[in-house]
Amino acid sequence: MSVAVISSQVGKTPNDTAYSFVFDEAYRLAKRGIAVHVVRANMERDSFSFGMHFHGLERKINMRGVISVLRDFHIYPPTFLLRKPATIYWESLYATRVTKVIEQYGIDVIHAHFAYPEGLIGLLARKRTGKPLIITIHGYDILLEPSVGYGARISKRIDAIISRVLKCADAVIAASQATFIEASKIVNDVNKVRLIPNGVDTRRFRPDLDRICVKKKLGIEGLTVVFTLRAHEPRYGLKYLIRTGPMVLKERQDVVFIIGGDGSLRSYHQQLATKLGVKENMVFTGKIPQSEVPHYYAMSDIVVVPSLQEGFGLVVSEAMACGKPVIGTKVGGITDQLIDGYNGFLVQPRSPAEIAEKILFLVDHPKEAKRMGSNGRKMVEEKFDVERRIDKILLLYRKLSRK
Repeated sequence: MSVAVISSQVGKTPNDTAYSFVFDEAYRLAKRGIAVHVVRANMERDSFSFGMHFHGLERKINMRGVISVLRDFHIYPPTFLLRKPATIYWESLYATRVTKVIEQYGIDVIHAHFAYPEGLIGLLARKRTGKPLIITIHGYDILLEPSVGYGARISKRIDAIISRVLKCADAVIAASQATFIEASKIVNDVNKVRLIPNGVDTRRFRPDLDRICVKKKLGIEGLTVVFTLRAHEPRYGLKYLIRTGPMVLKERQDVVFIIGGDGSLRSYHQQLATKLGVKENMVFTGKIPQSEVPHYYAMSDIVVVPSLQEGFGLVVSEAMACGKPVIGTKVGGITDQLIDGYNGFLVQPRSPAEIAEKILFLVDHPKEAKRMGSNGRKMVEEKFDVERRIDKILLLYRKLSRK
């Protein structure tokens, strides 16, 4: 069986951070014997990496793409055509490349990650080849958080095309109850929407990893570690975690906050820590290499996910797999993973005081923290192991390819 995976910016190795969750899934499909052909949006030559074929755009000007623009006009909602001609042409060019890969390699299934633009590209390729289309929605393409401008569907034009794409897809994969519910509101046939939770590699993320090496590297031996790994962007709510600093440190001076990740707000967050007088107890690591991420979880005592919205929030499962108690906000897919008081705590978004209270409880009650961490590991093994997700995706591939 073969699949054309449409992901515009996914990397080619496990060390690439761009859409690493797409790479991990495609890599595991390849290990299960699926011929995986990843079609990216870059100008590049065909290549083979980690058991997968990678294809990019061949040329900027392609007459087949130009002709296809005119042929595919009926697919677009009227308002969606009121955009730059160059954007519409690029979409057609990308779909033309996907179509060529499907025809050249006899692809059985098209699998697009994100409803737009990848889902639209997949729909165009489906119209041209007749191959079944699966779209995995990840959060930004389906959920909204208008307070921080989060969500592709804030644009009425994008909302219209996402609606068209999801209705025309043969199947839609949602990773969480939140994304499942939103997709079900759009898709006419709710049976097309499949709830398949994201998964974590339980052999890579595990409780027995070395927790000393990173502590030595950061110079934080002997301190209790509160860790988070999120991009410094508005929707991840990192400023609310930083604002817990004065409240926590007033009670416990032996706590250090490790804030991993990079982004547009990193400088602002560092300035906020300085303004609040907690700079010495907050370490901003910047981007953490993929190979080192499990060890950061391992050296932590508590993991906090203060997001304002999450399609799934794989970081929660990663932390749980490492046996850590998690404090997460009651948004999106986080609520699918955390049971309050069992494997961590659920708190209201934008609530530094509530986060601080839970941090202090876990610091002061290490046996409870350990119990919650053990429960989290157990839950991941039972519900959020990545191999379970791959099993379900393979079943869906086989079902659709037989139609």
